[in-house]
Amino acid sequence: MSYANVFVTEPTRAAVLDGFKKRHIYAATDNILADVRSGAYMMGDAFSSSTKPSLQVRFEGTGPFAKVSIVKDGAYVYMTEPKSAKVDFSWRDEAATPGKTSYYYVRGEQANGEVVWASPMWITYTGR
Repeated sequence: MSYANVFVTEPTRAAVLDGFKKRHIYAATDNILADVRSGAYMMGDAFSSSTKPSLQVRFEGTGPFAKVSIVKDGAYVYMTEPKSAKVDFSWRDEAATPGKTSYYYVRGEQANGEVVWASPMWITYTGR
């Protein structure tokens, strides 16, 4: 079994459709909560930033997370092994290239094999 989760402003059909259109979604194979943001932006957003991209990651699982990974443009760029059901950390892309748009997403894997994937963010680092 798996779940598709969408962040909405209210429990209405219009709000759910709006959340899907904005890609404010994540998937999980268990009752795992995920919240990935970059400042005022959240998973699914596309935006520009004059500062190096950073992600704030919060997961709450049904068991301890064996590992949580950040993927940038299809490559794993960061991994932690929290061994805790609650994960809360920030990461900054020190290798960001000015003028380039990169996509970032976060993947978590619990010790029991259950997983969670956050929708990607597309961030253009302007460097100014």
